[in-house]
Amino acid sequence: MKIRGGISGSESQSMGVIMPAIFDLLYREYCRARLAEMRKQLLIAAERAEAAAADHRPATQADDEGTDAHRKTGHGLPN
Repeated sequence: MKIRGGISGSESQSMGVIMPAIFDLLYREYCRARLAEMRKQLLIAAERAEAAAADHRPATQADDEGTDAHRKTGHGLPN
């Protein structure tokens, strides 16, 4: 039996098996690529957080005294 467009019933059934397999393959590849992208973003974010933590140090009393000296003299911090 021929279906419109010249495709027989058996050809239609084989396409019915192939199409879900193709969609499954494409979806799995999309998910794999998306997970790789998310992992990359997490690594970049972790590296930035580590760099910020390495550059950060708590303020000390000496920092306050230096700021007070500039206020007392009326001179601002250099540009």
